[in-house]
Amino acid sequence: MRGIGVLLLLLLASHSLMAQFNPHGKGTDYREHYRGQFHFSPQTGWMNDINGIVWQGGQFHMIYQWGKNIRHGGYATSPDLLHWRDRGVALIPQKSDLPSTALRNVSGEQVYSGSAVVVSGAVAKGITGSEKEAIVAIYTGTGKGTCLAWSNDGGEQWHDYPNNPVANRMEKDYPRDPHLFWFAPQSKFVMAIYENGTTFYGSKDLLHWEFLSNLPFGFECPDIYPLPLDGDPRQIRWVLQDANGSYLVGDFDGTTFKPEQQPTRIMDVGPDFYAAQSFQAGSLPNNDPRIIQLAWMDHWNGGIGEVGWERNATFPVSLGLVSVEGEKRITRQPIRETASLYQNDRKWGAQRVPVGKNLLEGIRAKQFDLTLEVDLSKSKALTFGLQVANDYLIYDNYNKTLLSKSLTPDARGHVRIRLLVDWGQLEVFGNDGRFSYTQQFAFAPDEAGIRLFTDGDLAVVSLEFHELKRCW
Repeated sequence: MRGIGVLLLLLLASHSLMAQFNPHGKGTDYREHYRGQFHFSPQTGWMNDINGIVWQGGQFHMIYQWGKNIRHGGYATSPDLLHWRDRGVALIPQKSDLPSTALRNVSGEQVYSGSAVVVSGAVAKGITGSEKEAIVAIYTGTGKGTCLAWSNDGGEQWHDYPNNPVANRMEKDYPRDPHLFWFAPQSKFVMAIYENGTTFYGSKDLLHWEFLSNLPFGFECPDIYPLPLDGDPRQIRWVLQDANGSYLVGDFDGTTFKPEQQPTRIMDVGPDFYAAQSFQAGSLPNNDPRIIQLAWMDHWNGGIGEVGWERNATFPVSLGLVSVEGEKRITRQPIRETASLYQNDRKWGAQRVPVGKNLLEGIRAKQFDLTLEVDLSKSKALTFGLQVANDYLIYDNYNKTLLSKSLTPDARGHVRIRLLVDWGQLEVFGNDGRFSYTQQFAFAPDEAGIRLFTDGDLAVVSLEFHELKRCW
């Protein structure tokens, strides 16, 4: 009996320290219709908001909402932001609908949105009991409030902080969706949370929080980060955004965000951009200064007929801030690492393209990166565009719109249109990221043709096509 008792204790101990729970069974080969080949999606089940992205232990970590009926913390890792491994479910709430073998390891009935940071030393010890470097996820535990979960073994095991909630006891539908960042000038953590707009709190240890200020701006999932204006590191501005991609530009002094006097703008004009989160400034490897952003590629628009899984993440982009017509505007551009996926490259130089000529004739691809630059001042076309399978992306030269959204030419009269096309995902960027459009689109699975079309002579400056390798 004693031997059996010892064995039982060992089994219980191994269960309490189990790594992520895998709800996906045998998983998938990621080749279903509409499944992104270079966009992250969970093996099976429902994906929702991005909830925490950090670099730690030589890899990128992503926590995301998983589960259609009960929200959990799904978890994935990547060496390069391109090739992701879905690790299953890391944060399992008390009302989980997973089997009883899935240890309920975090506070609250459900895991609502949040973010994550990497800590060590005294801060880590106060939460984990050890000074060892740890990933700390902050999230809204429904029925509880603002809660912490942590891992100090590279994400293999996740643990509840026993004294949750640490702040913001939840009443009805909010406060919720905490976003954490380190404010170095005052050596403190700042939390922006959806509460009567956006409320800021400060803490030295992630456990004890004080109210800082409130701004009547924003709906769900705030994010805040500094960006150099026009690439000048001496001209730093702060950007505060909400889940819809609406944003303000201004200054943050560690207590208060002070917006500049310009209209609220939206960083993506497509139908499927939501709940974006960025890697904390200064947290990327090799002193990489970029602000890299991922979003949930949906806006509750009903999906495109995915079978076996639902929804996915956007492709990672690098954010910028530029001066445009007296205002400061966000730019979004695919990360430079995209080039490592290129294959079967084709390039065309400056030429006039008449009606009926398709420079892309003979090219067939379902996943690619394409950039077209046109000189409108030398073109007679009233409309031109690209046909991708069963979709038409039209530029209206009279109204200066792309996909019926404003895209004005630059000072030379040029427009640059870049497409990232995947099996069920379309991301369009114009004029170096000043235009951004994100959409789930049910590209016909059996169609892989691409066509450049115009209703009049078109002055093409350049055209580049790169097929993209799959990332699974």
